[in-house]
Amino acid sequence: MKTKLEQFPATNPNPVLCVEKDGTVLYSNKAGEPLLHEWGVGVGEKLPSSIVDFVQRVIFRNSPEKMEVKEGKRVYLVTFYPLPEEECVNIYGFDISDQKELEEKLLIKEKQNDVLHKIGKTALDHESLQIFMDESIKLISSILELEYCKIMELLPDGKFLLRAGVGWKPEFVGKHVVGGEKESQAGYTLLSRTPVIVEDFEEENRFEKPKILKTHGVASGASVVIGSMGKIFGVLVVNSTKKRKFTSDDTYFLNSVAFLIAQVVERKKAEAKLKETLDSLEEKVKERTSELEKAYNLLEESEKSLAEAQKMTHIGNWDRNIVTGEVYWSNEMYRIFGRTPQEFDTTYNTCLSYVHPDNRDYVDNAVKEALKGKTYAIDYKIVSACGEERIVYSQGEVIFDEKNTPIRMRGTVQDITESKRAEEALANIEISRKKEIHHRIKNNLQVISSLLDLQAEKFKNKKDIKDSEVLEAFRESQDRVMSIALIHEELHEGRGDDTLNFSLYLEKLVENLFLTYRLGVTYVGLNIDLEEGLFIDMDTAIPLGIIINELVSNSLKHAFSGRDKGEIRIKFYREKTRDCINGIEESTNEDFRSDSFTLTVSDDGIGIPESLDWENLDSLGIQLVASLIDQLDGKLELKRNNGTEFTIRFTVMEKK
Repeated sequence: MKTKLEQFPATNPNPVLCVEKDGTVLYSNKAGEPLLHEWGVGVGEKLPSSIVDFVQRVIFRNSPEKMEVKEGKRVYLVTFYPLPEEECVNIYGFDISDQKELEEKLLIKEKQNDVLHKIGKTALDHESLQIFMDESIKLISSILELEYCKIMELLPDGKFLLRAGVGWKPEFVGKHVVGGEKESQAGYTLLSRTPVIVEDFEEENRFEKPKILKTHGVASGASVVIGSMGKIFGVLVVNSTKKRKFTSDDTYFLNSVAFLIAQVVERKKAEAKLKETLDSLEEKVKERTSELEKAYNLLEESEKSLAEAQKMTHIGNWDRNIVTGEVYWSNEMYRIFGRTPQEFDTTYNTCLSYVHPDNRDYVDNAVKEALKGKTYAIDYKIVSACGEERIVYSQGEVIFDEKNTPIRMRGTVQDITESKRAEEALANIEISRKKEIHHRIKNNLQVISSLLDLQAEKFKNKKDIKDSEVLEAFRESQDRVMSIALIHEELHEGRGDDTLNFSLYLEKLVENLFLTYRLGVTYVGLNIDLEEGLFIDMDTAIPLGIIINELVSNSLKHAFSGRDKGEIRIKFYREKTRDCINGIEESTNEDFRSDSFTLTVSDDGIGIPESLDWENLDSLGIQLVASLIDQLDGKLELKRNNGTEFTIRFTVMEKK
């Protein structure tokens, strides 16, 4: 037995022990001492009865067996190899703490991805922004196992309102306001524009500790900004009554949630703005006739057609010993690549051969860069054993020894084929949904126009009000409705986003107006000077189209009285492009662009008399023009020389 014991390598970095059949420890190297400590014995002493039973079973069956042993923060995979002739077992241990930690992180990531999915589904299930935020913070605090979570909304004066919260006393939620900048954690987070971590508020000196945190006994917290430059909504904050160290994974998750919340907020704001515009138009038409109320109710239909298209994430892990060339794959890795352990060749070149030929150099270069000390995270295509192409997301890193020589490489591979297909499908669906919405709105507006026309015909047959202002009001309302219907027609036939070719739209609009207002013997020419392919978003196009409708129809009705001919001129162009960051114009190329536009509508008609105060005219059309110019934050200039010339200048901020 002594000869056998002498063969054990005392310098082996992994635990090595030898135990007799009765459980007596014959030998242990230095690395094996933690295991003996965990079992409460030393060399020459007997192991606990449960371990002795395990040893005897291994010798009896003459078959190796494994068990996991935890010692402090370390986890060992211990294998018992029987030596029946000598009635003892050799015990070899391997430190698998890193693998266990990785498995725990992957499990947390999986749960966090599930929470993100649920938050996205909540946005679809609830039209109310408040309900969405209330439900979201419940999910956030639950997954992070924290007592407090809140969304602090940025107010116009720079302070923050506790808009939604979980764990806080009811009298604070929806009412409590804290200062900005260094007066609060929320203010400092917005000021720094990076995640802010506080492990102990008692030692925090970057900003003040608000009264609400003292009241609730908060000890630590983390916060991230909700929104991007120019569209900041507020700050997402999580807190705990215990001192907690927030990891980079925690802040990454909070940033992901904050990004999702910001997207939902912007979407719901856009929906509310569209509804507000339509409601405003409905209110103006309602003033002319109560019969239009039923038609406008058709515009309140809501469409919910976004389907769930992601399945649970599949992740496998691998480990490569660079010195020996050995490669380990988890079972999930074999499933992803469609291979079996029996046919798996452990060389690097074999692994690389499973990569799609188009991506092979790309993956190989990423590995070579990793061997120089860089981690990588890449997407690429693979080919399974059956010839099927899949898309995977891979992360990897290299471990170096004390001489900075690469000795080991490890990482994960995630099959993202279905999620990629789902993203593409969700995009084919979103475009169709938008087109369908614009198509329905256009049809509804055409119904409203038809109702106005029918109502006008009813009044037209009455002798006492024939050719009166009532009929004119009906026609004006009908023109305004049709100008918006034309916009939705262009959007329905357009490229799938919320912009339309304004040049084509303007030509159709003016053509309809000329057909509507036939001036008998008077010939009116049209001169249009437009920039080709000028695309404008719907929020700008609707008020701009109504403005042009009012000015052109006004000229057709009043400018050429008593004349045999005339001309109407329309000029619309973009002046120049400037970059804009957070509402401030800059010269650098960032996320937002500020476009300035000029619209000129003029005629060579009889003009507006100098004595006439056109700004105070009792005319719905003029009042509507003034209101819509204010909505565009534009400026109006009027010239009365040789006819009438209206010049409108306004600026639109667009995301690049």
